[in-house]
This record gives sequence, structure tokens and C-alpha cells, in this order.
Amino acid sequence: MGVIKMSQRIFKLILVLMVFLFLTTAASALGYGSKVLPTDPDEAEALSPFFAGPEFAFIDLSNNGVFEPGDPVYLNINPSDGTVSENDVRITPFDTLAAGTQVQAADPDHDKILVRFGTYRYQAAELRYFDMDGDKSYSINDPVYLDFSPGEVSAGDVRITGYPGVSPLVGYEPATRVSDADPDSGKPTTTLPGVFGFYNFFGNVNNGGWAVYDGGDIIYLDTQYPFNTITVNDIRLSI
Repeated sequence: MGVIKMSQRIFKLILVLMVFLFLTTAASALGYGSKVLPTDPDEAEALSPFFAGPEFAFIDLSNNGVFEPGDPVYLNINPSDGTVSENDVRITPFDTLAAGTQVQAADPDHDKILVRFGTYRYQAAELRYFDMDGDKSYSINDPVYLDFSPGEVSAGDVRITGYPGVSPLVGYEPATRVSDADPDSGKPTTTLPGVFGFYNFFGNVNNGGWAVYDGGDIIYLDTQYPFNTITVNDIRLSI
């Protein structure tokens, strides 16, 4: 009898662990930097355009006029404000706040000055992909980068979708930065066409009929026709 009870407890423990692994894997599959797959629940949902296009920007932590690997990167929803504002999205982590999260008013990075890439002496930043499967077009297996030296993957570039690495167990996650010794360093890149859109989770609209981006809305990089619709290969940029 004792052996049976022990076996039941072990079985329940294994079942709990399996459920936990399933849930965490599912969350990761739909998380920041993930690509939309044909079976995903958000595939074919409508996307709303932004009234003004968001732009990539960063905090110059050392205030030395140079973009450095430790400087956090954001998707600035309202580029004209020049600061980290509520509902801007972290492209890389800030302190303990994860990439893909929306900024809240009480967060420590709120109100910090943002510098736009491609202004003054700061380098440009461009979304580009490595044609991993060699089919000469953007496809599901191609990793995407925020590329600061357009033309090839180089040290300091930010992985938007991650890179698989040398084995299924050793990879490079979204929001990590490339180092010279990494296997994707030096890979050629191609411009990734696309526009930012958001899934209007709460259905908010203003008096002019425009969808209102707000907390809880998910931002996507809308990469292909039909635009304003979540399609396969689109990229989730917030969680």
C-alpha cells in the first residue's frame, strides 16, 4: 500500500512538472521576439497602424555621446517626446525589467532621455535579417537583428528573434547582443521590410476613429502582405 501511495505521489509530481513545462514553453513560444506560425492563436487577427511611426532609440547611460553595448534600447512610441514614456517598449532589458515589457509610470527608466539612432554622430539602426536558408527571401528560419553596421551582423547588434546556435540546447535568445566570437557574427544581412502595428486588445478608439495604443496592446513587426493583419513570419515585439 505504501509503495502504491508513493507511486501516486511521484506520478502527480511528474504531471505537475509536465504542465509547468508546457505552460512555460507555450508562453515562450508567443513571447518577445517570437515569429508567428500558422497554428498560433493570434494568426489572422487584425493589426492597427500607429498614428505616428515608432522609432528605435536608446538611453546614453554614461552620457558620453557614444552608443555602447550596455545602453538599453527602446521602441519609442512617440518619437517627438524624446523621453522614455509610459507604454514605450524595451527592446533590451533595463536593470531587472525584461525586454518586450511596456514601460510603466512608476518604473525607474520612466522619463529618462532617449537618443534617436541616426541623429548627430550616433549610428543608424536598421532591422535586417540573415538569410539562413539561402532562399533569397525573408522566411520563418531567418534570424532578425537590430543592425548598427548595416550589411553584416557585428558586435553590439541586438538579436530581435534570437539565433539557434550550435545545437538545440545552446542558442542565443532575443534581446541578447552579438559578440565578436558568436557564430552569427559576420553573417551578411538584408533589409527587412515592414511596418509596426499593434493588436488593439481593448478595442479603444479616439473621436477620429483611430485605434488607441494602450497598456496591454501587443506590438508586431508587420512584415508582409496582407498588411494590418497578423500573418506568418510577423514578429512579436512586446509581451
